[in-house]
Amino acid sequence: MQPRELMLAHGAQVLSDVQLLEVLIGAGGRGHSKTVIAEALLGTFPRLKDMGSASLEELMAISGIGLSKASLLAASIELGQRVQQRQSLRFGQILGAEALGQEMMARLAGAKEEYLLVIFLDVKNAIIQELELSHGGVDKSVADPRVVFRLALRMNASKLILVHNHPSGDSHPSAMDIDLTQRFAAAGALIGIAVVDHLIVGAQNFYSFSMEHQL
Repeated sequence: MQPRELMLAHGAQVLSDVQLLEVLIGAGGRGHSKTVIAEALLGTFPRLKDMGSASLEELMAISGIGLSKASLLAASIELGQRVQQRQSLRFGQILGAEALGQEMMARLAGAKEEYLLVIFLDVKNAIIQELELSHGGVDKSVADPRVVFRLALRMNASKLILVHNHPSGDSHPSAMDIDLTQRFAAAGALIGIAVVDHLIVGAQNFYSFSMEHQL
């Protein structure tokens, strides 16, 4: 499957670095395929963050990249950096289950559909990224620890928190919620990434596995 077809079927997170760059590049240029150009970019900037500080001239020095492609790459990187910055500014540092629970109640209490979120944290409990895993229902096929921890490793996350809501309004965990928490905790223990909490948001309150000493 082509990168855009993969994105449509599974989301952008499944694409490799080369494939993401291919989507941005769009088409080849100056006698080079988009894959060759993408690989040349990664060869020049093996650390992706270095691409963010590259000038348009430095990007255009790579064969196959003109002003149009260089501008699109620079704009995409800047937009990604702004999204990340605003997520960090919004959430800051996780200070405890109570504060996060209140925040999530403000966002999810009363929602008519079920959402499953994961929050990736660094060693100081600062949020690296929040990701929506599913919308409309939670089952084992979407809540796959292998996918989540692969992303956590890519982000250099040290910890993570699971959050989901119960549209019924009852925040008490179901048997599936308990199983989900145990599967994630066991998987995290194997690779050194702690599952520090699983919050379930109801209509008037929330349930914290850590506060209930179940993690």
